[in-house]
This record gives sequence, C-alpha cells and structure tokens, in this order.
Amino acid sequence: MRLPRCNCVGAPFLLMAPILAVLLSLVFYLLLGGYFVLQPGVALKAPDSPFMLLPQHDPQVVSVTGAPLPQIYYDNSVVTTVELEEALRKTHATGSLIIKADRLAPYDLLVRIMTIGVHCGFTVVLATGTGPAS
Repeated sequence: MRLPRCNCVGAPFLLMAPILAVLLSLVFYLLLGGYFVLQPGVALKAPDSPFMLLPQHDPQVVSVTGAPLPQIYYDNSVVTTVELEEALRKTHATGSLIIKADRLAPYDLLVRIMTIGVHCGFTVVLATGTGPAS
C-alpha cells in the first residue's frame, strides 16, 4: 500500500532542505570563524608602550607566558628554547620575529629568545600594548 503523502513531486526536495541548511551553516561558520582569531594561543597582557609597531610582512610570532610557570608557544605548540631554535632554523625565513610576552614573563627567558632570533637571522621585535603617549 502506498501512502498518499509520498506521491507528491516535491517530497525529495523537502528532505534535502534541512541537509542544505546544515551544510550552509557549516560553510559560513568555517569561513567566518577563523576571521576573528588573530593568533591562537593563550591570552597575554603585554606591557604598555607609546611606540607603535609598523606592519610586518609574514612575521614569525613567539608567545611567552608569565609566572608561575613560564612557557614558550610557537606554531600553536609549547616548545623549549632548543626546539624553538631548531624550528626557526628550519623556516629559512628572514624577516621579523615578534615576541609577545606577558608582563610577568622572566627577563632572562626573553633575552634567550631574542638571542636565538638574532642568531637565526631574524629582526627581533617585542610586541607591546598601546600605552599613554608621553
């Protein structure tokens, strides 16, 4: 016995409408989801400075967290200073190395990262927040 509701011509198209809505929602989510993320990682509170950083072309970014357990983030993963040096040498890129450090990051760790960046051929720049102009 055939049910009369299945005899209509538009039945397959009505079943496709929810699937199409889900697929379009997924496409919009993927297109717009990555647009608002500047750099994945942890939130840092950079020190304030009146100096502005000029736009950099394809920079390498290293993030350093503060106390009590300082960690180095490069390329979306936690690395040591040795692993950071190996990764920077493998990039074969010359340009700028931007260090985003928390206010509570140890100074000696920042100096080690800056030294590694200079030895790998990068121009090292410390990222800061906007501060009062003096």
